[in-house]
Amino acid sequence: MSEIPTSSPEKKEILDDNARKFTLNTLDESLLKDYNATSFLLITDWLTVDENSEEKLAYKQYVDKSIQILLIKKITVNGTRTSVKEKISEDTYKELLENSVQRIEKTRFEFTYLQDSIPFSLKYDEFSNSALRVLEVDAASETERESFSPTNFPAPLNEVTGNLSYYGYRIHDNLG
Repeated sequence: MSEIPTSSPEKKEILDDNARKFTLNTLDESLLKDYNATSFLLITDWLTVDENSEEKLAYKQYVDKSIQILLIKKITVNGTRTSVKEKISEDTYKELLENSVQRIEKTRFEFTYLQDSIPFSLKYDEFSNSALRVLEVDAASETERESFSPTNFPAPLNEVTGNLSYYGYRIHDNLG
């Protein structure tokens, strides 16, 4: 196995990863258009999977054909998920890809949704070759995140926050 290249800390992005998760049938295309959703193909390859941590490659190809490749490490401690993201080169990606233990492809839509004057950051995933659709809802604080009302959203939502089968590599089992 080739060694993962290191880079200066300022090139790594550390984020909380505690968004609320919902399943749904689909989001109307007009809603995505009205909210100026950005979309891209997201191919995720897991390199390591563990109950409390995972390491994966994320290959994003945008509509304009631009590409972003990330090495992502996620760790869960006391119920809080933290994500460390680092941009990597295509050559490094190809080297690390040889160690993939699981792959998922999906189209991701990202947009900001206002509800009660609170801006929510939404990520909507349509998984390839599956009817599964997942919506992640995040906000600037835990209090704001908790204030999101699924019943006031323009599509029926089923909350799966905390159900580990909808997190990371485990979601693969729901794609059937």
